[in-house]
This record gives sequence, C-alpha cells and structure tokens, in this order.
Amino acid sequence: MLRYFISDLHLSDKRPDLIRAFVQMSEALIARNEASELYILGDFYEAWIGDDYHADWNTEIENALLNVSKAGIGLFFLHGNRDFLIGKTWLDRVGATLIQEQTTIELDGKSVLLTHGDEYCLEDTEYQAFRQTVRSPVWQEHILTLPLEQRIALAAQLRNDSKTMASEKSLSIMDVTPSAVEHSLIQHRCNSVIHGHTHRPDLHQDSSYLRCVLGDWDEFVWLASIESNVYTQYKASVDRFSKQVLAGLEEVHKVVLT
Repeated sequence: MLRYFISDLHLSDKRPDLIRAFVQMSEALIARNEASELYILGDFYEAWIGDDYHADWNTEIENALLNVSKAGIGLFFLHGNRDFLIGKTWLDRVGATLIQEQTTIELDGKSVLLTHGDEYCLEDTEYQAFRQTVRSPVWQEHILTLPLEQRIALAAQLRNDSKTMASEKSLSIMDVTPSAVEHSLIQHRCNSVIHGHTHRPDLHQDSSYLRCVLGDWDEFVWLASIESNVYTQYKASVDRFSKQVLAGLEEVHKVVLT
C-alpha cells in the first residue's frame, strides 16, 4: 500500500492558490485509483476556531477531503499547533480518522512514529508554556463557548503574537531538540519518525534514528510517500504544480526505512 504524508499547508482564505493546489492533489490521488492512505500531520489550516465555523472558502477543501475518503483512500488527521480545535464534527464531515500525537504505525513491517513535531522544540520555553495552555482541555472547552466573532479575533491575535515571537528568536531555538526526538523513539521502540512544524524539510539520519521532516506549503507544494519501505519526498513550485499537478513534482529526498 502507498502512504502519503503532508503537513503545514496553513490553508486559509488568504491563499486561494494553496487551496486550489490541495484540491488538485486530492483529485490526482483519487485518479490514481490505488490502495493508499493520506496522513495530514497538523497545521492543515492556518487557524481553526471550532467545528461550528463555516466559510465559503473552506467548502471546497472539505469537499475535496470527503471525496478522498469516499474514494476509499484512508484519511488520517493529527492536530498541529494551529488546528488543535478540530473536533469530531469536522472529522465526521470529511470522513477522517483522528490519530493522537506520537502515534506509531506499522508500514510494511517497519514501525514509524508520526507526530506534528512542536513538542520536540524544548529550547523554545516560551512556546512550550503557550502550548501547554492551549492544549489543555479546560482552556479549549472555554474557548469553544465563546461567540464565533470573539474566536475569530482571538485566532488573529494568536497568529500575530506567534509571528512576533518567531521574529525575535534564533532559528536554532525554534528547531527540535535532538534528545527529545531520541527519547520518544526509544519510548515507542521505533527507529524512524515523520513530523512537520519546523518548516525545514530534510532528512536527518545517524546510527540511532531517521528523522523525516515534511515541508510547509508556501512557495512550494510538498508531498512525501512511503512505498515498499522507501520514504520519498517531492516538491514543486505552486505555479508548476497548478499546471502539471503530480507530474510537476520533483524528488528531493529518498531513503530506505530501517
């Protein structure tokens, strides 16, 4: 079976080009008509303020997801730091299955750890304190009781605060702490992890583990896959992808899972 992995699309009404690219990708995966699964590892949206939020720009996205699941492609979603308020109503609407942070899956006899990745950024203590607050069920339940207008305003404020904080920090602080990755792999008895969040698509491999970092959608469209124990990551400029779709993707990273 072929498995696909994406993260950090940050879809919103501000980027209709990315929405179109995702819809095109969905249609292309369906057209392949093969046994496959699609894993969305967080930050699918730029922000999510609750499953009761409905907007015209999002209808096309949800329809594309629903078509994927109806076509028999397994659809899995994992919360990121922008869309942690996605709940059962949204999952049911699009036919997706929720997977928890740091979930292990068996792929062709190999155990692979899937997560968004923000929990690994331990040197960014300011962010970790924020993360602990917003991931609290009590905080989330309170936010979801607020009127929609207040939640929209809060989401905008959090995005602005995040950009301000990021601009004041070194890149190394916002990257993962290697020991945190190693600890989680030991805990889950895995040698390989796939995550997003850092916006630094790459392969990191040593004698201890393999860390596959997914790419963020902005100037480029990114798609990773695993087939027959081979992990491959592809990218294409948004413009090229809009014209050629999957045929426009070029191979960037490739490695055999251990």
